[in-house]
Amino acid sequence: MAVALVPSKVRSFFRPGLKKRRRSSNSSTECEPKKLKDASTHTTHDDTKVGPDLQPNSKFFRDLPIEIRRMIYDLVWIGSYDHKYHAVRGRHLHFQNGHWHNTRCVMYEDDEDLDLIQKNMDRIHGSGRGDLLMWQRRLSSTWGSRHWRCEERMQYGGKSNIDRTNFMSMMLVCKRMFPEVVESILESHQFIFNDFFSAHRFFVYDPSPYIPHIRHLDLSLNLPFHAYAPLITGGPKSRTRDLFDALRGVSCLHSVRISLDIYDRGPWRKIPEKVIAAQLKDLKVLKTFTLELPPLLPIKVHPSNMESLDGQEDTSFKVIRRPPLRYWQFNPGEVDRFTWETHTKGRESHCFIIMDREGMSIPNPYLLDFF
Repeated sequence: MAVALVPSKVRSFFRPGLKKRRRSSNSSTECEPKKLKDASTHTTHDDTKVGPDLQPNSKFFRDLPIEIRRMIYDLVWIGSYDHKYHAVRGRHLHFQNGHWHNTRCVMYEDDEDLDLIQKNMDRIHGSGRGDLLMWQRRLSSTWGSRHWRCEERMQYGGKSNIDRTNFMSMMLVCKRMFPEVVESILESHQFIFNDFFSAHRFFVYDPSPYIPHIRHLDLSLNLPFHAYAPLITGGPKSRTRDLFDALRGVSCLHSVRISLDIYDRGPWRKIPEKVIAAQLKDLKVLKTFTLELPPLLPIKVHPSNMESLDGQEDTSFKVIRRPPLRYWQFNPGEVDRFTWETHTKGRESHCFIIMDREGMSIPNPYLLDFF
């Protein structure tokens, strides 16, 4: 049980005076009236439930203030693998097959480098030793450039003991402790969402009343372009807008990192940055607020909402960009290295992709950027 992890001086506060009792042979008959008595004390005449017992005889609740109890809960969450990974208490949440799953974030400090994958591909390309296709899958992963290790661990399995927590055992101690434990869990951990479906279900579709206690949040949302379209046109209904509205309801966020991209994460990609900034401007974050965006490319766009955020200083968040791609799988089974080339005509600039292997140029596939 998770309580066993608490130091011995604190353990007595949880269940004082608990003694082992020997069951008699007719224990089943003796317990039946007691169950009926307990049921009658916890219900009223209209069969409505009464709140949890305040437990005035418990030293844990009677003698310890809430601040000390929160410190004790925080000690319980200390894991044996926290020192190995970059996110000390990072937990990936995803909804799958009708159930919520939470797994340990296994990213390292080096994974904060958004160009780490392509640097490894540079070494393979130069030496000719290695699997470019494997790194290409990581480069195009919808989990982003930072959590590809976590995605592969979910796909191919890993040590289950890394994911073990004391959440459930602590929440089942008693009803009086339950809300304090849930609040402590949400305040002490960084919750990471890597798919829009899980994030929308957690914050919008079936929200918990304890959501306002979340302090650290990491969202990596790779959406198809049609999910951004209602934001550009000002459509009345948008699941993306609903998610951003729900995030504004989390009143005491300490650190937030939101990574946005197009689902295919291809070389040519752009999101409506200006309208995204308008959605996030009212999001209150006390310490660190980072918005990760696709690389900046000179793509000609007509809607004003599609303009980039570069040069705008009135944002409440720090904008970081992924480096432009230099590797991609244009043909099945082949990973090609390419460079970017810019042509200027009048006041407009246009991008081309120059493939190293064939020496051919690929123009911007967006019609608005054609000469």
